Formats: sequence, C-alpha cells, structure tokens
Amino acid sequence: MKITELKPDPLVCPLCGKPNACINLGALDIKKSCWCNDPAISFPEELLSRIPPELRRKACVCRTCVLNYHIEQKLG
Repeated sequence: MKITELKPDPLVCPLCGKPNACINLGALDIKKSCWCNDPAISFPEELLSRIPPELRRKACVCRTCVLNYHIEQKLG
C-alpha cells in the first residue's frame, strides 16, 4: 500500500496535525456532546478554506486552531 492511499485520521486536526479531541468521530460511545457543538464556537468559511482539499470533511479542526483563527481576526 502506498502512503498516499492511507485515509486521513479523523482524530487529527487537518490544519496542525495534532489531536483534535473529537468525540463525534472517535471510537468511544460517549453520550456527551463534542466541544465543537458549543454555540460560542464558530467555524468561519475562511478558516475551513485553509484545510487542504483532500482533507476537507474528513477530520475536525482542533480547538486550538479555531481559537487561534479568531485571535488572528481580532488582532487584524
């Protein structure tokens, strides 16, 4: 198998490559909402467009990347 044939890991952030702490895509059957469902967290299209096309909709962006994006926008 070629390395390019491996699927993206759904528990790794497609932007930074670190764990994304996703409960929704994890193997554990947890009756708890994921951090990304918090109404105070938003995922603007500009942030999502930073994800390489081949990784889009395959893994969640981590909290750190989302928060860093919002800080960047505020600091302008």
